[in-house]
Amino acid sequence: MPASDHLPAAVRHHTPTEPLVLESGMRLAGATIAYQTWGTLSAARDNVIWVCHALTGSSDVESWWPGAFGPGRLLDPGRHFIVCANVLGSCYGSAGPLAIDPAPGERWGGRFPEVTIGDMVEHQRRLADHLGIAGIELVVGASMGGFQVLEWARREPARVARIAVVASSWRQPPQALALGRLQCEFIRRDPRFRGGDYPLHDAPEEGLALARQLGHISYRSPLELEQRFGRQRREDGHFQVLSYLDHQGAKLVRRFDAVSYLRLTEAMNAFDAAEGADPAEALSAITQPALVLSLDSDQLYPPSEQAALAQALPRGRLLRVDTLYGHDGFLVESARIDPLLVAFRDEAPVRRLVCTPASGRRRGGDGRVPVLLAGATGRVGRELLALLSAPGFDPPVRVVAAANSRAALRAPEGLPPGLAAERLAAAPAAARADLLELAQDSGARVIVDCTASPEVAGECLVALEQGIAVVSPNKWLPAAPETEHARLRAALATGVPAAFSATVGAGLPILSTLRRLREAGDELLAVDATLSGTLGFVLAQTADGASLRSALSQAVARGLAEPDPRADLSGADVARKLLILLREAGVAIDASQIRAEPLLVVSADGHWQDAIASHERAWLGLCADARRVGQRWVYRARWSREQGARVGAEPVPLEHPLAGTRDAEVRVLLHTRDHGDIPLLIAGAGAGVRITAAAVLADLKAAIAALPEPRGRSRSTVIATG
Repeated sequence: MPASDHLPAAVRHHTPTEPLVLESGMRLAGATIAYQTWGTLSAARDNVIWVCHALTGSSDVESWWPGAFGPGRLLDPGRHFIVCANVLGSCYGSAGPLAIDPAPGERWGGRFPEVTIGDMVEHQRRLADHLGIAGIELVVGASMGGFQVLEWARREPARVARIAVVASSWRQPPQALALGRLQCEFIRRDPRFRGGDYPLHDAPEEGLALARQLGHISYRSPLELEQRFGRQRREDGHFQVLSYLDHQGAKLVRRFDAVSYLRLTEAMNAFDAAEGADPAEALSAITQPALVLSLDSDQLYPPSEQAALAQALPRGRLLRVDTLYGHDGFLVESARIDPLLVAFRDEAPVRRLVCTPASGRRRGGDGRVPVLLAGATGRVGRELLALLSAPGFDPPVRVVAAANSRAALRAPEGLPPGLAAERLAAAPAAARADLLELAQDSGARVIVDCTASPEVAGECLVALEQGIAVVSPNKWLPAAPETEHARLRAALATGVPAAFSATVGAGLPILSTLRRLREAGDELLAVDATLSGTLGFVLAQTADGASLRSALSQAVARGLAEPDPRADLSGADVARKLLILLREAGVAIDASQIRAEPLLVVSADGHWQDAIASHERAWLGLCADARRVGQRWVYRARWSREQGARVGAEPVPLEHPLAGTRDAEVRVLLHTRDHGDIPLLIAGAGAGVRITAAAVLADLKAAIAALPEPRGRSRSTVIATG
C-alpha cells in the first residue's frame, strides 16, 4: 500500500533537524511529521485547537469528523487555527514503517522501533514549536486520541488551556488490551508477515483484515448489530453480520499498513497514565479544565472508565451521550456530540475542581476537618478558595478561620469558601492575630499558610510544636536557619502532619521523589537544576529576542512573578528552593553554605520598569554572544558533595538538558548512587498561581489523611492567606 495513495492533497510535512529521542532511548533521525492546518493563526499565536486522531485515523480531520467541522462547529476555520498531525508510527506521511530509514535508504518495515503515546506527543510538540504556537485553547481527541490528549495536558501545562477526552480512558483497560494483543497475533501469524519486511504488493492482508474484524466487534454495540443484521443470511447462506465484518477488514487492508497497525496497537496496550498507581494521585498534575465525554454503549472503553477518569482529573467533568453505535459513536454521531464540545470550548475561563474525596478519610462531626487559612486574600489563597468552592467538589475541610496582614475572621460553623476572601477583605482592620491563638480559638486542626511571610512561618512552627498540622507553599519555614529547622524536625518527629511540596517546583513531584529515594536507601550525589519558573520564563523570552522589560511584564501579567519582580531577580528564592531540596534529600546544609549570585542587581529606586532599562543593552549582548556559540542562558542551581552548592546565571550548550526549558518550565536532574550515570529528570511548569494552589490542595488532603483521630472534638481547618 503506497502511502501516497491515501494522503490528502493538503497534507504538509515537517522534518526536524534534530533526532527524536524516544522513551526507549533510541534516537530516530529524519522523524518527519505529516500534518494539516485550517484557519489562520492569530497575532498572539494562541487561537489553536489541536486534534488528536484515533488508531487508523489521519491528519484529515475534515474528512473523518465532518459533523464537528465547519462554521459554527467545534472546528471552525473562520475562528480557530486547527491542527491535526498524523501520529508517529502511522502510515499517512509521518515517520513510520512505510517511511525511508535515512541511514540505509530503505523502507523501515519491521525494523521501525516500538513507540509510545508519549513519543507521539513529543513528536507533535516539535511541530507546535515549529509552527510557533504559543497557546492551545483546546486539545481534543477520541479513543487513542484521548490518550494523546492526556499526555499533551501533562507535558504542556502552560501551553494547553483545556482538554476534551472522548470515548477514551487514562489507560488501556484489560479487555481492550486483550483484544489488541489478539489482533497483533493475527497479523504476526500471517505467513506473509515475514517479520514485517514484506513487499507492499504481497502484504499480510489476511492477518490485517482479521485483526480489523476482531477490533470492529468492540467498536460497535451488540444492540446495533442485532438491529442491523440479526441472524439474517445472504443468498449464499453467509451471515450478513459476517459479511459486514469482511467488508470492514477489506476496506482497512486497502488503506493501512500492517506494521503500523502493530506499532500503534502496542503503544495503546502499553499506555497507563497512572502506571498502575491511584489514578487520582497520578493525574493530579493535569490541572486544566477537562471534559470527559462518555458513550453509553461503548464496549472498548466502557462508561465506568470515563467516570473514573473524570473523577481522577482535578478539574474533570463527565458528560454521557446515549448512542446505538458503541465506541464508533464518536464518529457516527459527531454532529450530535459537536454542540457539547462547542459549549465546553466557549466557556469563560474557569477554575474548577470536580472530584469526590474518599469517604474513609472523614472522621467525626460533619466529617470535615477545621482549617485556618492564612493569606486568604492573596493570589494563592484566593485560588485555593476557588478550588474548594468549585461546583461539584465536596471539600473535606471546613474553613473555620481566615486571616491576612490586616484582619482575621473566626467562624466555627464554617466560612463558605467562595465568600471567605471577600468577607475577610471587608472585615474591620485589627492587630494581626497570632495564628496559634486563632487556631485554638476556632478549633482548627490544620493551618494552611498561603503567605510569603517569615513571621507567619515562625508562628506556624510554634503551632506545629503544639500539635497543629501545617500545609504551606511558604518557603521560610523549611528553609529556616538551622536552629529553627532543628525545631521543625523535632516537631515532625512527633507525628504531626506537615506538607511543603509546593515550595519547590509548585505542583511537580520534586520533594516527594527525593523522599521516596531516601526511604529506599538511595543517596543523592549531585543536583543540576533550573528551579525558578519565573526566571526560566524571563530567560526563555530574552533568548528569543524579547527585552527584559517585556519578558518581566509578561511574567507579572501571567502571575509568574510578583507585581514588583525585583525580588525574583535576586536569586534568593532559588537559593531557598535548593536548600529545601537538599534538606529533603538528607543533606545537612544551611543557607550560608549556598553561594548565590543574582541574575541582575536592580536599583530599588523608582518603578522597576525604569530601573531595568539600564540592563537592557548589556543583557541583549550576552544573549547574542551565547547564540553565536550555540548556548543559552539559564539560572542554574547546582550541588555536589565535592563542589558544594551554588546558584547563578550561566550559559549552557543548547544540547544540555537544562537548555531545553520552555515558558515557565523547570527541570531538575538528580544524580543518585543507585541510578548510576543516568540522572532522574523531573520537568514541568514550575510557577503559576493555579498550579501552586492545586499543589497546596493536594498537600492539604494528604495532611488530613495523616491526622490522628481527634480526642473529644470535631475536626476543623484554619486557612491563613496573604
